[in-house]
Amino acid sequence: MTPITYTLSSTIPAPIDQVFAVLTDPHRMALWLPAARAVEAAGPLHKGSRFRVLFDTRDTELEVVDFNPPTVFGWVERIGRRHWQTFFRLEFAGGSTRLTVQQVWTPPSLYAWLRVKLRRHRNVPARLDSMVQNLRTVLAR
Repeated sequence: MTPITYTLSSTIPAPIDQVFAVLTDPHRMALWLPAARAVEAAGPLHKGSRFRVLFDTRDTELEVVDFNPPTVFGWVERIGRRHWQTFFRLEFAGGSTRLTVQQVWTPPSLYAWLRVKLRRHRNVPARLDSMVQNLRTVLAR
């Protein structure tokens, strides 16, 4: 099936280096990832590294597939919601940062596509917005 892409762009009132540091710090990820309880990583993140995220209702393993400080960070879900990818693109915007968050999902079947479309708790745009709002809160501390 054709991939489905969800994109949200926003301005974060913080310098690009600080935003990238918060996005890629496993110790602070649980603060901005919606419904995350904890993040477990063996060390600092880099391309190819894997880390585990414990959510309220599920656990997942993510692999960093794109890492170019301070502008690009992306992962693919290896365990849990397979077929989902999340990418962050940061751009300098004066004293702020222009952030674009993109989630790409390749439905494995028509049935899977219908399940996601019909379930309200799978509201991806709301989840992306929550992610950005949480990120703003963490950076304001």
